Amino acid sequence: MNTDHFALTLGPCADYEFDLVELHEGSLEAGRAGAVQHHMAHCARCRAYASALGELDAALADALPRPALSPDFDARLREQIAELTQVPDRTAALAAAEREHAWLLQNLGRGLSWRTVLNAAALGSVVGGVIVGLDAVAPGLLQSFGLVGAGMSATLTFSIALGAVFAVCGAVFARGSAGGSLLLTD
Repeated sequence: MNTDHFALTLGPCADYEFDLVELHEGSLEAGRAGAVQHHMAHCARCRAYASALGELDAALADALPRPALSPDFDARLREQIAELTQVPDRTAALAAAEREHAWLLQNLGRGLSWRTVLNAAALGSVVGGVIVGLDAVAPGLLQSFGLVGAGMSATLTFSIALGAVFAVCGAVFARGSAGGSLLLTD
């Protein structure tokens, strides 16, 4: 068995292991790099370790695939950079904002139909009724679903149900307003 192989199996000196890696990467500060190189001149273990690092890097560089850029990469990159550096067209943005504002004003005047309001109220009532009914019939069920905590009163449960009613009414109201109606009308 040769001396370098024996030195490599022992590994580097514990005080220099990380320094040798940083020296190999080129990230070790100059003062410390000089001290590590001086140590390597007298230490076969650390010399063998540094040599093995170099061989490993070379083997990995040969084994790993080299990514290739597409032929039009540079042109596409220049186009994307040019798009990012263009000043936005304020006139077009202002026109779009004015169109949206006009649309919102127009839809404010249309109003919300009574049918949508009644549907929202009906749906909210159903949800509230289901929650209150579940609390009355199977109080443990709401707790098992994590809808209410242990020891919550019926008043608190009713408040949760009332909140659910308002949430559903709001959702239906928002759905109705998406069609363009926001105010109550006949």
